[in-house]
Amino acid sequence: MKLKSFLAITLLIISFTATSQASKKLSKPEKDFETFWTAFKDNYAFFKLKKVNWDDTYKKFRPLVSSKTKEKELLEIFEEMITPLKDGHITISKGDEVVYKVKKQSAFLDEFKGIENKLWETSFTTLENNGFSKIKGSGPIFKNNYLYNSAKSNDIGYIRISRCFGNLESLFDDNKEKEDIQLMLTLFDSILNSFAETKAIIIDMRSNGGGHGGDLLASRFASEKRITHYKSIRQKGDYENFTNPEPIYISPNEGIRYLKPIVILTNDKTASSAEDFTISLYQQQNATTIGTNTSGMMSDMFGADLSNKISFTLSNQRYYSTNNELLEDVGVPVKIEIKNTKKDIENQSDPVILKALEVLK
Repeated sequence: MKLKSFLAITLLIISFTATSQASKKLSKPEKDFETFWTAFKDNYAFFKLKKVNWDDTYKKFRPLVSSKTKEKELLEIFEEMITPLKDGHITISKGDEVVYKVKKQSAFLDEFKGIENKLWETSFTTLENNGFSKIKGSGPIFKNNYLYNSAKSNDIGYIRISRCFGNLESLFDDNKEKEDIQLMLTLFDSILNSFAETKAIIIDMRSNGGGHGGDLLASRFASEKRITHYKSIRQKGDYENFTNPEPIYISPNEGIRYLKPIVILTNDKTASSAEDFTISLYQQQNATTIGTNTSGMMSDMFGADLSNKISFTLSNQRYYSTNNELLEDVGVPVKIEIKNTKKDIENQSDPVILKALEVLK
């Protein structure tokens, strides 16, 4: 009897304590933590793929947050929570400044860290040594790179698309996005018009980290409307709760189009909207992909806000090939695999460019 009474009293105390804790008003840092963790719990698409138990993450990090937790400390906790996901679409921003971005592993970045521009110089030299005009930059400059770099030989055009946005602020402002995409397309169409008499084009998407409008750029090369891939969206509830895969189509542009042979160059830093461009054209008979697989970072970025102008993004979509293969971390495969190495810079010759010219000739 004494044991039963003791258990009853103990359960009553535990129940009262839990109720009191639940009714207790959370401080701002605690609210932000709950919002952050819950947004991932309800929307993130790849816990199983990344082998991360998000409930265990809560148990580990929630006790570290209290009313006394400062903003810098809270951000450091968030960073430690999301780093194991290794998903480049996970970011934390303060206003318009990205203060943290999850680093996604890249063999290309490991090989060319700090010397990537020297590779592009090598690529452009390789083109000139094979009869191309001097490279011409066009569009807005970001991190010392023009939006587009183009050149032409007697019968082949070359376009490097360095990113899928003109001006960075358009990625954070929906009102500026439409204007920015139109700028991209107008400049791109101008280059295509200048290539009207060529017999083929090399489109260099290596290290294009994405942005927006990749599918619209691809429509300039689309021969017909076709299914290019499938997409499903994470739903609340079970971590594996997704919408049914929806077919995604490409349709030919109503204006300028180029339907002669094209070669698309990619590597594992070709990401996001640049992958949309690549997968949109992958199945066309006149398109060949050369280099290495794209990044496999294809989801749109789901965003949410915290206090003090802090916001964050995450991946909430799964992309599948037309063969129903998950593309996250795998990327769009190349038809001809060739890797760039530091020796290319020493040799002043880009084998990926040379293979593209060989295929087209």
